[in-house]
Amino acid sequence: MTIDHLIGKLLLRHNCVIVPSFGGFVAKPISAKVDFDKGIMTPPSKALLFNKQLINNDGLLVNELAQSSSVDFETASIQIKEKVASWNKTLKSGGRIELDKVGHLYLDAEQNICFEQDRFFNLLLESFGLGNIHFLTEEDVKIVEQKQTTISIKENEIAPIQSVNIEEKRVAPIISIDKNSQPSVVPVAIKSRAIIKYLAAACFVPIAFYSIWIPTKTDVLESGVLSLNDFNPFHTIGESEYEFHTLSSKEEINDVDSKSLNSSISELPEEVEVYQYKLDDTNYIPVKIKSNNSSPEVEVEDQGFQPNSMNYIVGCFGDKSNAINLVSSLKEQGLEAKIVDQKGGLYRVSAGSALSVESFKLIESKAKSLGFSGWTLK
Repeated sequence: MTIDHLIGKLLLRHNCVIVPSFGGFVAKPISAKVDFDKGIMTPPSKALLFNKQLINNDGLLVNELAQSSSVDFETASIQIKEKVASWNKTLKSGGRIELDKVGHLYLDAEQNICFEQDRFFNLLLESFGLGNIHFLTEEDVKIVEQKQTTISIKENEIAPIQSVNIEEKRVAPIISIDKNSQPSVVPVAIKSRAIIKYLAAACFVPIAFYSIWIPTKTDVLESGVLSLNDFNPFHTIGESEYEFHTLSSKEEINDVDSKSLNSSISELPEEVEVYQYKLDDTNYIPVKIKSNNSSPEVEVEDQGFQPNSMNYIVGCFGDKSNAINLVSSLKEQGLEAKIVDQKGGLYRVSAGSALSVESFKLIESKAKSLGFSGWTLK
């Protein structure tokens, strides 16, 4: 243990410790103090003073150093002298000497040794573990009484509602209640979690309603189109009205103002039926309906062929209408086409027939030039 630590250790048990040829530390016990202005009560302690006149060796510090370092008295005395020489050198150079749990030493402007005690350590063993006690002064009590607010609730009087911070978890207002009055309800801050629940419920109700309304009460699933009217439960769609009317080529259309529309309808054949979809009192949409039997009837030839006649077959169809369409197309291109017969459920279409080979080759060549290939039926 160093000399610096030994001085503080000895001052716990003794009231005077002398450093030979340097000076002595004198401890004076002081009683507890009460500072009413600052509101602090300090426990009993020791006040230290440094006296540079106490330089004679009383043997206390030397014996303690010899026992702690396991050296003889002379060796301990030499170590103390070396330490004192080092301290004097430090002080002359303007430095400070720090003594553990004791304080520090330094030189003032007049080269006098000054000492400041360590106020954070109490050298009085009887006060071990005791610290400063803080209490309220009279001035502090007055300030607290001025800041303390109470709400006096009178009869038939409701406490005013104050603004509340939503983020606060709870509010605990101070209420003073008279003995003869009933406590009134004091507003409590609503928790933010409850507000979030209310908002979530308010958003869920319309979503649940429209998730059932739109698929069942609108035609979104059929049309694939969603409009703003689909979100209006009170929107109604009027029933469409159709008017059946048969037109002839000589009949005039007086209800439609469009000149191009009149000319288009007038060009239709007499047997074509036209329907009108009523939009309002003046506008109509004409609808043309194609007849299933629009193509002219083509008679099926008898199977009684002339002897040695040849037919160039270019198509066989199970549906008679397809066979009729092919005959019409071939006739438009200059061929004497016809439906020869029906065999095995198929209508056989001939591009033409001939008795001689030369005439048949002409029919075959013309059909092939038009893109029709076939086979010979005799």
